[in-house]
Amino acid sequence: MMSPTTLYRFFFFTMLVAILNFNTGCHNNHYKTNIPSTANEKDGYDGPELLAEMEFRHTKDPALNRVPRERLVAALNKTNDSKIYAQNVLSSYGAWTERGPNSDATGPSNGNTRANSGITSGRIRAIFVDAADGTGNTVWIGGVCGGIWKTTDITASPATWTLVNDFFSNMAITSICQDPTNTNIMYFCTGESFYNFEAVRGDGVFKSTDHGVTWAQLASTTGTNFDYCSKILCDASGNIYLSTRSGIFRSTVAEGGSNWTSITPTGVSSSISDMELSNTGRLHISAGMLTTCDYRYTDIPSTVAVGTWTSPTSGYPASSIRIELGCSGNTLYALPSNGTYQVPTIYKSTDGGANWSATTAQPTSGWASGQAWYSLAVDIDPANSNNAIVGGLEPYKTTNGGTSWTKIANWVGTTGQYVHADIHFIKMYGTNRVLFGCDGGIHYSSDGGTTIRDRNSGLRLKQFFSCAIHPSTTDYFLAGAQDNGTHQFSTAGLGATVEVMGGDGAFVHIDQNQPQYQFCSYVYNQYRRSTNSGATWTAIDFSASIGQFINPTDYDDAANIMYGAYSAGSYIRWTNPQTGSTAASVAITALNGNKISAVTVSPYTSNRVYFGTDPLPGGTGLCYVDNANTIASGSAGTSISTGLPTNTNVSCIAIGSSDNNLMVSFSNYGIQNVWVSSNGGTSWTAIDGNLPDMPVRWCMFDPLDNTKAIIATETGVWLTQLINGGSTVWLASPSFPTVRTDMLQYRSSDKLIVAATHGRGLWSQNLFSILPVNNFILRGRWNNGGTELNWNFEDSKSGDAFTVESSVDGIHFSAAGIVNASVGKTNYTLTDLPAASTVFYRVKLVSNTGKILFSNVIKLSKSGSDAGYFITQLFPNPVQTELKVAFSNAAKGPTRFSIVDMSGREIWNREEELKYIGANIRSWNLTGLRAGIYIFSISNEKQKVAQAFIKL
Repeated sequence: MMSPTTLYRFFFFTMLVAILNFNTGCHNNHYKTNIPSTANEKDGYDGPELLAEMEFRHTKDPALNRVPRERLVAALNKTNDSKIYAQNVLSSYGAWTERGPNSDATGPSNGNTRANSGITSGRIRAIFVDAADGTGNTVWIGGVCGGIWKTTDITASPATWTLVNDFFSNMAITSICQDPTNTNIMYFCTGESFYNFEAVRGDGVFKSTDHGVTWAQLASTTGTNFDYCSKILCDASGNIYLSTRSGIFRSTVAEGGSNWTSITPTGVSSSISDMELSNTGRLHISAGMLTTCDYRYTDIPSTVAVGTWTSPTSGYPASSIRIELGCSGNTLYALPSNGTYQVPTIYKSTDGGANWSATTAQPTSGWASGQAWYSLAVDIDPANSNNAIVGGLEPYKTTNGGTSWTKIANWVGTTGQYVHADIHFIKMYGTNRVLFGCDGGIHYSSDGGTTIRDRNSGLRLKQFFSCAIHPSTTDYFLAGAQDNGTHQFSTAGLGATVEVMGGDGAFVHIDQNQPQYQFCSYVYNQYRRSTNSGATWTAIDFSASIGQFINPTDYDDAANIMYGAYSAGSYIRWTNPQTGSTAASVAITALNGNKISAVTVSPYTSNRVYFGTDPLPGGTGLCYVDNANTIASGSAGTSISTGLPTNTNVSCIAIGSSDNNLMVSFSNYGIQNVWVSSNGGTSWTAIDGNLPDMPVRWCMFDPLDNTKAIIATETGVWLTQLINGGSTVWLASPSFPTVRTDMLQYRSSDKLIVAATHGRGLWSQNLFSILPVNNFILRGRWNNGGTELNWNFEDSKSGDAFTVESSVDGIHFSAAGIVNASVGKTNYTLTDLPAASTVFYRVKLVSNTGKILFSNVIKLSKSGSDAGYFITQLFPNPVQTELKVAFSNAAKGPTRFSIVDMSGREIWNREEELKYIGANIRSWNLTGLRAGIYIFSISNEKQKVAQAFIKL
C-alpha cells in the first residue's frame, strides 16, 4: 500500500489518466534522484485501480471500447483442444520446468520485512472450507490469477497444496460455495466486481458435480448479467444465490444453476457488493457500489419476490462507495466506506439487521488505508458474537462486541503477526479458527488470531509481469510480480526465491556483458539497482507518476543505457544506469503523442531503439529511433506503423536475424494480434492463423530460424513451426499451464527459454524442446531392458560429433554416449542402459566449427511391455507431395494408418495386414492435402503412436 495521501481518488481515475497521458511539459528535462534510504514507502503494495485502468486500455476491443471477457472462455476451450492434439504432436519434445517460487523470503534491501519469516503466494479473494470434511481441515482457494487449489490439512505448516485446475487461472475467481445437501456439488463465480474498469470482467458461474475434480461453465451465466460476481452462496436446502453488478439472482436446487431468477429488491442499486446468509436462514444484502448504498434482508430467500424484502428500521449507515457485511446469527457488522475510501465508523446490529448503531470504539484511524472500495473484509466468530475481525490494509479484532479494537497483525515488520497487505476475505469458523485471504495469499490461525501464520508455501500463484536471465549462472533469474515484489531465483527446478524488492515488481534486467549490474523497478519510473550481482539494491527515482503504471523498459547491454516510457510522446533515457542517477526525457514526433507501451533495443544497429505505443491519445504508433543515445528532444524518428491495427496496444517488438526481420504483437481483443515484416517494417503481414481471439503479450522468433515463432498469450505459450501468413498454424505448448503469460526471455549459451506467467510463477524449457530443429529430432523407446534412441540430422559434416545426454530430472544432463557423424548420413542410433526407470534424453551436436545445437528432449518411462509400434521418421518434413514413413513393429497383424487435422477430424486412412516384424517403410502421395499441421498415426487394437508433420 502507498500511504493514503498518495492514493488517487477513485472517482477521478479517468481524469488522472488523461493528465498523465497528455503531460507534455517535461521534455528534455533532467532528473536527479534525491531519495532518503527510508523513502521507498516500504515499497508499498500499490495502485490496483491504476493497474486495472492500464489493463482495460491495453486489452479492450477497439470496436467495442470494452474488454469482451466472454471471449476468454472460447479461447480457453480452443487452447485446451489444441493441447490435446499437441500432446501427439509434441509428446516427445520434453516438458516445461516449473520454477515457482514455491516459497520466498525477504532480501536485505527489501523494506517489506515479514514477521515470523512469512511467505507470500498471490492474490486470493475466494476461500472455502469443505463441508464434506468434518474436521474443517480441507480448504479450497481460488486465485484471482492462478486457478483452483486445495489442501486437505490447513493446520499443517506448511500445508500441502494440490492444483485442481489452472484452466480457470484468468477467471478472477471471487467466491466458492457448496451444496450442503450434496457436497459433491460445488460452484464458483468470477469477476472482481469492485473495480471501476472492465479489465477484470468475469465469465459467469462454474459448477462441479464430482467434488471439484471437473468444472463446467453454466451456459445460463454467459450473459452480461454475470460479468461481475461478488459472491455465491447455497442455503441449507441447496438453493443458490448469486450477487453481481446486475443484481441478485436465485437458482433453485432443482434448477441447479440451469436457470436464474432476478430477486433484486426494488428501490436499491442493482450493483450488489456483498451478500450474507445467516444460520437463521435470513439473507442479507448490501446494495450499491460507487453509488448510494442500501441494505435489505429476507427470511424467505427461496421464494422472496423483488418487492417483499425488508428494509432496516433505523441506524443503517450511509455510504456512496461500498458497505461490507459480516454476519453470525442475529449479529451483523457493517463497514461503510466514505468518499476518501476509509471506514471511519463500524456499525453493528444485534437484532438481525433491523436496527443499527455505531460501535463504541473504532480501529486506528485510516485502518482501511484509502482502499475500502477494493480491499475490505469482516467476519464474526460463530461461537461467540462478541468476537469479530475486520480487515483493510491490516486486520483488527474485537472481543467485546466493538467496545475496543486491537490490531492483530502487520503487513510489514519483524515482530508480531504477519498478514500481507490488502485483505479481501476473513473466515472465522470452528473453534477459534480464522482464515485470511489477501493480495499475498492465505493466512491461518487456530487460536482466534493470537497466533497467525501463512499457509503460502507450495501455493504457486505469483503474478509475474517480467523476467530476466543471467547470462552465465544457470539458475539465476529475476522476475517482477504484481503486489509481491521482485524475486531472485537461484535454485534448480521448483524452489524458493528471495524478494529483493517489495511492492509491485515491474520490468527487470540483467546486464548480459557485466551481470553484476542488475535492475528491477517499481511502478512508473522508479528503479532499484544492484552493482554486486543482486546482493544489495539501492533506489533510483525518476518519477513516481510518469510513464506506465507497469513501465516498459529495455536495457542496451552494449551501450549500457536504459530506455523506457515517459510522458505521452516521449521516452526516458538513462545514460549511466550502472553508476549514475540522472535521466532525460526525449520527445519523438513518430510516437504521435502516444505513451510508449513496448521498448526493444536493436542487437544489430548500434543505438537503434524500437518503440510501440498504447491507444491513447493518438492511435497506435510503431517506430524506431536511430542514435537514440544522443538524439535531441523533438526529433522525428521513423514510423513503421503503416498497415498495422489502429487504436490498439503494442505489447512487444521482436527482432529476428536482422533488423529486416521484425515481429510485433498486440494485446487487444478483436484484432489480428501478431504481425511480421521481412523488410524492416515497410510492410506487414498478419500471422494469427488459427489463434483464438485473445491478447498476445509477448512474441519472439526462434533465435535460429525466422520461420518459427513463440508467443506469450492470455492462455499460455503458443508456437508455430512455420510462419505462413494467414495460414500460420499455431499450437498451444502442451505442458505449459493455461495461464496468462506476460514475457519470454532467451539465453543463447544454453538455449534456455524462460516464461513469466501472471498467476503461476516462472517456467523454463530448452528452446529445442519447444521448437526443435526440423532436421534434428530425437525419438526413443524402452526395448529389452534398455533404451533405444534414434535421431535424424540431415546436414552432418566431417568432424561433427553427437553427445547423447541423459537426466533423471529433465534439468541436469550428463553424457551417456558419443556418436561420430558421417558425411551424408541422416539417421543415427544409440542404445543406453539407464539405472532409473524414468529418464530424460537429449542429443547435443558439436560441429567441426564449434557450433552447438541441441535436439528436443524426450522422457521415457519404463512399462511392463516394450512391444508395439515405433515411428522412426516421417520424411521429408515439411512434405510437399510424397510422405514417407519409416517405422518398426514388434508384432504382426492388422494395422491402421491415419491422418487427422488439428480439429481432430480424420481426413485420410489406410489399413494393412503387417506380415513381418521389424523395420518397415511406407509412402503415400498427399498432393491433395491442404497446407497445415497434421498428425500421422499408426495403430491397432492395443496401441497407437503418432507424430506430427507439416504439409506445404
